[in-house]
Amino acid sequence: MGLLERSDAYWKFTGQCTQCGHCTKACDSLIAADMTLGDIAQALLAAERESETVDQLRMNIAANGQLVQAVRGCFFCTSCKNTCFAHNDVCDLIYNARVDFQKLGLIPREAWSSVLVDEEWDIFTAYRAIHGIGYSDLTRHVATEEAPAQTGFDVAFFPGCSLAAYGPELTREIFATVEELGGKATMIDHCCGSSLKSAGFFDRAETLCDNNSREIEQSGAKQLVCVCPGCANDMKKALERTGVDVEVVSLAAFLNEHGFTPKRELPDTPLCISKSCQDRDGTYLEQTCELLGVDEQTPTIFHGCCGAGGAVSAFDPDRQAAQADSKLSFAEDGSTVVTMCPTCTYTYAFRMMSAPRNLQNKHYTELLFESQFDWSTVFYQLNSMWYGEYGAWLAQVFA
Repeated sequence: MGLLERSDAYWKFTGQCTQCGHCTKACDSLIAADMTLGDIAQALLAAERESETVDQLRMNIAANGQLVQAVRGCFFCTSCKNTCFAHNDVCDLIYNARVDFQKLGLIPREAWSSVLVDEEWDIFTAYRAIHGIGYSDLTRHVATEEAPAQTGFDVAFFPGCSLAAYGPELTREIFATVEELGGKATMIDHCCGSSLKSAGFFDRAETLCDNNSREIEQSGAKQLVCVCPGCANDMKKALERTGVDVEVVSLAAFLNEHGFTPKRELPDTPLCISKSCQDRDGTYLEQTCELLGVDEQTPTIFHGCCGAGGAVSAFDPDRQAAQADSKLSFAEDGSTVVTMCPTCTYTYAFRMMSAPRNLQNKHYTELLFESQFDWSTVFYQLNSMWYGEYGAWLAQVFA
């Protein structure tokens, strides 16, 4: 093995990329770096050839500002892949590059210390602990002091980190509906590991999802209901990888299949649907539109990352804000932006707090259920917990 652990992936790209330039034109990060995907692979291999030690390699890569911009500035939105005639998988390339960046110490700890979601404490579990948010009564496949572990579940519910942390009432309302419609339910109260992949801990992310798979298998559930398209995609891969025979469905598809009746009327505003980056072929978009009872061609639909992808905020926060502004600019004044991924909802809410505009921002579940996100309270609590009695503890945990 050479100095770069993932060099095989880069050699693969040098052979596949035709240097047509379509990916560069589709991506602001590649435009800023003036590189194609093939250029990224070639630059990494060139840095390896010019280095005799790990320290030299680290310095050679760090000195290449274009390369660092291309790797650290990627949102993983796949806009470049969608324009690639060879169908090269940019996520595969950049994830591998992030792995090497991580091993070389080119991603500073402060960029990922609070999102190590396979450890006991991350920003989500800390928030929940400090503010008394727990689901031990819903994670029924896990033994607690109050009750032994149960088995024989029909369905497992996977809310994802953002929803479980920042929308506890909404999480519980959705869970109750899933159980009412689908039979005996339990909750998988874990993360899909996307933040680990962004930080260059690809193997840890896969291990986390594989552990989730085994936990689902032990519960006996035959169907996994996921709120976020990204969670669904990652868990599908993990279940296949571990040989666990469990069907993964989106919450929208589940509710459609069981004839769910929304508990709210749609807002009396134009709808502007933000298509998730992880919804590669538009399947989740189609299911969500069907659930909302709107024609897929009727609402304004915009594509591309909300700004949260790829941990770009830790590398270039101004660019994250610009990306969110760019996406929100597609929304008609006075309309309701409807997101498919709870992290998108969070990102738009945070941006609109800093730069208010005449828009409503809702996750699609908020248009169906009584409970709502209270972003003003969430952001206040997120900020205040760093200065109150838990501030010193948080600073030590995430140092």
